[in-house]
Amino acid sequence: MRRGAASALGGIAVLAAVLASGCARSVDGVPSPVAAPPSAVATEPPGTSRTAAPARPRGALDSDVLSDECLLDATQFAALIGEPVLEPENLTVHRGDGTTGTSCWAHAAEGFPTPIGAINVYAVRTGTPAEFVRATPAGGRRDLPGIGEVAALVDTGSGPTLQLASPRHLVTIIVLRDRGPSDDAWRAAAQQALARLPR
Repeated sequence: MRRGAASALGGIAVLAAVLASGCARSVDGVPSPVAAPPSAVATEPPGTSRTAAPARPRGALDSDVLSDECLLDATQFAALIGEPVLEPENLTVHRGDGTTGTSCWAHAAEGFPTPIGAINVYAVRTGTPAEFVRATPAGGRRDLPGIGEVAALVDTGSGPTLQLASPRHLVTIIVLRDRGPSDDAWRAAAQQALARLPR
């Protein structure tokens, strides 16, 4: 998600339901008061009041670097989350400060279609995506070896999050739930996401 050229990641509070139909729908949102790293992903479901993970230096990442951030389909997202989801969509978020950005959102297939997962893809301005993941404080990170350049699981204010580094991109996959998937489920989702990244 983008908050101007010199943006850091900020949490997004989803304040309204989807406004229009189609592949690129819009939702209203406002920046979170706490700037958060990709470990906190740029989403906060309604009613969330947990504290985001510690902020990284501003301007370290560029967001919206892919036109399609949906690196998992509905079946793959459902396997990760453990419940049926609607087909994930790239949604445009309109923030209170007038800026916009995009994220891939997965919504629950049963009951009201609440957001239950999200994916964002970033480019790292300095260093490498792997270095960026490794810079996450060790106390808030658990490495998941054998995937991509490096992968780590981080507990964030929004929910458990996978930070995944390829040679060119940093991918974050968040599950908007208190309890996270198994390591095997994370590994499967990570491999599927990597396979869909441009080389």
